Amino acid sequence: MGSTSSHGGIGEDALASLSRNCLEGLSALQELQQFYDSKLWDIEDPKHAKVRPVHIHISKTAGRLASLIEPADHDDFHGRESGKPDTQEVANIVADLLMHAAQLANAYGVELDSALSARYRENAQRFAPGSVLTKFGISELST
Repeated sequence: MGSTSSHGGIGEDALASLSRNCLEGLSALQELQQFYDSKLWDIEDPKHAKVRPVHIHISKTAGRLASLIEPADHDDFHGRESGKPDTQEVANIVADLLMHAAQLANAYGVELDSALSARYRENAQRFAPGSVLTKFGISELST
């Protein structure tokens, strides 16, 4: 792993490696979702017609997350110790959100790797101005 730095304790070499892996994974996720949808999704054309049901599913998923974390929020507010949410349910929610992100990206011709790289850069410029991510997006680090 690369030397440590002001990038959250991770060196630029390690950051570049993580970036490369992330971008490859996002490209694969998007391609896999395209295949999955071509076999199992009822709505194909027009592409934008997929957005309504995907939005509904995202809203339902956000509701599941809210229901899962609400008891802990109430406990915290009242100074009571709260338990951890069910790890498997959190994993299911995260997986659903990733699938829906890939579906939206595919419907609008967005490349997830480029979009995420740009968001990391934008956020770094706002919140971590000294970070290497302000100079290079994760896509540039991975080359």
